This record gives sequence, structure tokens and C-alpha cells, in this order.
Amino acid sequence: MAREVVAFLAGSPDRLALLDYLAEEPCAPRDVADALGVSGRSAQRNLAQFADRGWAEKRDGAYHLTTRGRLVREAYADCLDRIDRIDDLAGFYEHLPDGDEAPDPAWLADATVVTADPDHPQEPVTRYVDAVRSLDTDRVRMLSPVLSRIFERPHAELVRRGASTDLILPTDRVAAARERNPPKFETVLAVPSVTLYETDDPVDVGLTVTDDRTFVLAYDADGHLRACVDGTDPDLRAWAVDRFEDYRRAAAEVEGRGPF
Repeated sequence: MAREVVAFLAGSPDRLALLDYLAEEPCAPRDVADALGVSGRSAQRNLAQFADRGWAEKRDGAYHLTTRGRLVREAYADCLDRIDRIDDLAGFYEHLPDGDEAPDPAWLADATVVTADPDHPQEPVTRYVDAVRSLDTDRVRMLSPVLSRIFERPHAELVRRGASTDLILPTDRVAAARERNPPKFETVLAVPSVTLYETDDPVDVGLTVTDDRTFVLAYDADGHLRACVDGTDPDLRAWAVDRFEDYRRAAAEVEGRGPF
């Protein structure tokens, strides 16, 4: 039934316009025809179809939108808004391979979303670095498919300001970091407020969760940051925390090997 309703409304823009018009005030077929610029026959036919569906009722020569009609209008408008929002976020969602675990678009309604484009390929990186530098938080939980040197400095500043940090990385990234600079790696592990975990599970999205802000980072197949979401929605934060904790429970804490 729902599919048929959607098909009916999508079949003619006049029908949605009529729902909007009736939501403002009751009207006669002639009023509809004049206001919407359609023929009297078309206006009468659509009004009759609305009445048959229980969306409108005729009283004293005018059609009134029913409660059911108002709810249908709101639900259909919400559906269109949701689809529009997904299209607006295409540069973010196209780099999230796990569709079942993607955040709900509704949680991103008030978020800042920055995506890379040919003219500004580093825009998501710049946005994230600037945002991290502005954070005032006691705790940071991070999940990342890569270990970015660009992100090291702003996060190190957070640690120096007293923020505890839990970071989960793929096992091969941990091994590469340890091999690249063993003394620096051991120094980081020796910081009491930093806990590093390694996971054998594939990491397909980056997360940074603080007290009141959530960052979701989308990467391409080459490990380049393609989109940065910066939001404060409680549901987005709950989703990110749950995802982080799922990884943390399956991960192993990385231990230091002592001084060199």
C-alpha cells in the first residue's frame, strides 16, 4: 500500500502541490484550478481521488484535508527531504563500503560535512585538523584505517592539555609505525593517557568521539581522506561509540618493548 501511495503522488507534481495547498486552507475545485494553474477537470479529478483515499473530505462545497491526509503529506515530504539529504551527502556515503553500518542521514542534519573535490582535495583534512585544535575535551576515542602524520600534531596537543586518548589501528599500521621510528613509537606508548590498540578486523571508516562532538571520516581505497563529518547529534555519537567499543572489545592493547 505504501508503495502505491508513493507511486500515486510521484505520478503527478500537481498532486503534491494540491496536498500542500489544502494544508493551508479548504478550497473548492475552482480555487485549486486557479491557484495551481491546472484545468478544472484535473483539479476535480485529483480532489475526488483524495476523497476516495480518505485524504480529503468535502463540506459546504469545499474540500478539507483530513488528519490522514496531513500525515500522508508530512510523511511524503519527509521522504523527499531524506532522499535529498542522501544526495547532498553523496561525497561522504560513496566512500563508506559497509552500507548496513552507515550513519543515518537524519543524524547528520545539523552536521558540517566537508568533501574533497578536484579543486580542494585537502579540504576534509584541513577541516579535521582545525576542528581537533579547537577541541576542549577530557577524552578522545579514535578508530582509524590509517596513521596520518598530519593528524599527529593536533592530537598530541590534546594529550598535552590532559585529554586521555584511546586509538584503534589496523595491525599492519601499528607494525609500520613501530618499524618507521621505534624510539618515537615507544615514547608514545609510555604516555599514561594514551592507549593504543591493534585490530585484525578491516577498518572502513574513521571515528573520533569526544565529550560532545563526533567526527566520521571517509577514506578512499588508497587511504586518502575524502570526507569529514563533524556533528553533535546524540544519536550519531551513540552510533560512533557503539562502533568504537565493538572494535575495542575485539582488539588487543599494544604493549611497549622497553627503552632502546
